[in-house]
Amino acid sequence: MTDVRLTLPLPVALPARAGVAVVAAYLACYLFLDWISFVDPYGPLGITPWNPPPGLSIFMVLHYGPAMAPWLFVAALAAELLIRDVAAPWPAQVVACTWLAASYTACALLLQRRLRFDAALATLRDATVFAGATAIAALLIGMGFIGIFVAAGVVPPGAFARTVGQFWIGDLIGIVVTTPLLLTLTRVRATAPTVGALETVTQFAAIGIALFIVFALGIGGKLKLFYVLFLPLIWIAMRRGMAGTAAATLLVQVGLIAALMFGGHAAGEVLDFQFLMLALALTGLFLGVAVEERRAVERKLRDKQAELDRSLRAAAASELATALAHELNQPLSAVASYTRACELLLQRGDPQGELPAILHKVMAEANRAGTVVHRLREFVRSGTIRQERLPTARLLGNAAEAAGPRAARHRVAIAVVIAPGIADVLGDRVQVETVLHNLIANAIDALRETPGERRVSLAAANHDDAFVRITVADNGPGLAPAARACLFEPFATHKTEGLGLGLAISRTIVEAHGGALWHAQADTGAAFCLTLPTAR
Repeated sequence: MTDVRLTLPLPVALPARAGVAVVAAYLACYLFLDWISFVDPYGPLGITPWNPPPGLSIFMVLHYGPAMAPWLFVAALAAELLIRDVAAPWPAQVVACTWLAASYTACALLLQRRLRFDAALATLRDATVFAGATAIAALLIGMGFIGIFVAAGVVPPGAFARTVGQFWIGDLIGIVVTTPLLLTLTRVRATAPTVGALETVTQFAAIGIALFIVFALGIGGKLKLFYVLFLPLIWIAMRRGMAGTAAATLLVQVGLIAALMFGGHAAGEVLDFQFLMLALALTGLFLGVAVEERRAVERKLRDKQAELDRSLRAAAASELATALAHELNQPLSAVASYTRACELLLQRGDPQGELPAILHKVMAEANRAGTVVHRLREFVRSGTIRQERLPTARLLGNAAEAAGPRAARHRVAIAVVIAPGIADVLGDRVQVETVLHNLIANAIDALRETPGERRVSLAAANHDDAFVRITVADNGPGLAPAARACLFEPFATHKTEGLGLGLAISRTIVEAHGGALWHAQADTGAAFCLTLPTAR
């Protein structure tokens, strides 16, 4: 190496977000990566098959901003002087290192500011932009870098194309492997996949086995079994996402370089190695990003589903209002009656001492009303259900009684049919009665325009050992085929004043109880069946 003493002007200020420790760590890592990857150098410039320092430099600019550019120059020049031992005039080395620092800074800024590249590598678009932009940038940078040394007489003009090709693929491999790994390690992930220690060890072992198969059995002039390396990479990508894939890709690349160093190779085989390494690195990049994007979509779907559930519960408040009115009507009426009785007893002096017993009944009815309101609030807020043993006959009787005034207004007769030996059901009384009220109300509405006798029947029978089946049927015109196709979809309704949420909410409530709700075929009219678990 030429003995040259240079006095280099240091940057006047450190990057805004990077302190002395960060810059020192960057310079040390740059030199270490350049030293450890300085394997099988090609030509007078010592171009290596895999060059990770440019990937580190692009990451630093993406993470800390363009103020890192002077330190990119310092790192590149230090590597040229201390590690590569390039026999070139010092002005050419300074110009070449200035070109590298400026070019990789421009590449990072182009990604970030013009191409709207998201450093989180969250989508396949980001992966495509990153791979495409860095491939073009590495080629242009290589042409400029090699051109400087051609002009300085270090590289023969006839070797320009081959040297540019070696530079391009070595730098591109280093960028595709190093930059995504660093970006992944420094980002905050929404969720981290849970992978056990045994699986982690097995994944590392799979990479080692794949490398052994390729290089112990596959080299015979060509790397015939190189595709085996894709198998552990796919496994790790599916289980660990981008973070695991980036680490696995680095590990495989290190194994490939080690094989190149210690296993020997035929003339011209280095280029084959490089293209295979590039294919593996790009595959790992796109696989990891695809898995991360899929997981992000799944998280958004879960969030949307939770939001929809909250919206449906909020909408359910209007459907539950009728049931709430019915539930509160009885205890409030009882409270009013008992209070009046207390008033009369007080006027007469309570000669028989009945006042304490009546006051106890007032408190019991007030507590009952409070329980109804509390359980409604729980359902609207979180979908919580309070299961209790419910006599099926009483459940249907209460539902028919609650719908009585509405049925009377429309001249509809309600019949309750209970099969012998019917089992009790397990469920939240307020919510189950709300479902029955909605089904009965729909049946009554369907009969408004029906001439002659109008009937709604509530029938209950044992569905099997585990469930009781309740059927709500009417003798109306039935449902049109188009209406049957979207019965339980939210906001699907043929009523001008309806929201189309009643059946959707009813099915949600029944399914939360472990049962099912469906439209059943009927000879006349419409029939809806629901199952509820039996109380054991």
